Amino acid sequence: MPTKAALCVMLAVLLLVSSFLPEAVRVLVAVPMVLLVPGYVATKVAFPREPLDLERLCFAVGVSLAFTVLIGLFLNVVHMMNVAGWSVGLGGLTLFMLPFAKWGAPEPAPLPVLSGRQKLSLTFGSLLAVSAVLLSGIGYSQLREFHFTELWMVPTQTAPTYRLGITNQEQSAMRYDLEVVSSNAVIASWNDIPLAAGATWQRDIQLPIKRNEAVEQRFTARLYRHGDPSASMQHVWASIPATAAAKLVQVGDIDAADERPDIEGTH
Repeated sequence: MPTKAALCVMLAVLLLVSSFLPEAVRVLVAVPMVLLVPGYVATKVAFPREPLDLERLCFAVGVSLAFTVLIGLFLNVVHMMNVAGWSVGLGGLTLFMLPFAKWGAPEPAPLPVLSGRQKLSLTFGSLLAVSAVLLSGIGYSQLREFHFTELWMVPTQTAPTYRLGITNQEQSAMRYDLEVVSSNAVIASWNDIPLAAGATWQRDIQLPIKRNEAVEQRFTARLYRHGDPSASMQHVWASIPATAAAKLVQVGDIDAADERPDIEGTH
């Protein structure tokens, strides 16, 4: 395998495993993979055995940046704008093109003599490209993936039964404690609910709605990290207006599509 091909393979493989590499090494691998390597391999596919002169070098940089933009758009659609997504996108594309590339090019032709204006334009363009990469690196270092836990309490078709639900979007396994309370009592509680990343837990519960109450009745579900009752992660509540309480107690007297109480909640 030619030296240049081996170097491209090494950079692509390092990018694929970059999640396990130190931050400084990831930057050193990512810069050539974003600015040059995919486009350089593409030129070897499109222009086999041609020397890498200045024209093709600029073309390779442009193609690499175009690949980066297209891969970024795709990763945004599939919600994989993270280290793993970029590694698979750029590294996988490079490795896919390598078998089709033709190596063993002749000696490169001497670079043309540039005028003062061309040198200035080339320098300015290079500075813009390096600045863009540095700015994107600063933005990436400040990026924090959005992790959250979703909690809901919604009425079912059979009043006064409500469905409680938890979805773990914390990107790691979690354990939760959940309780449902009224204004003066604990109605139900669950301790140590284990949920894998992306998993959902659901339970149905009958709320003790009192008939002929003159005031609004509120039932609140509070979610805690297991073993940490000091502050709730999330809480939602159902508010039962006084005018709806009598109908909700008698299941057969209501049309579930029309008589559900208003649900209010906060995260």
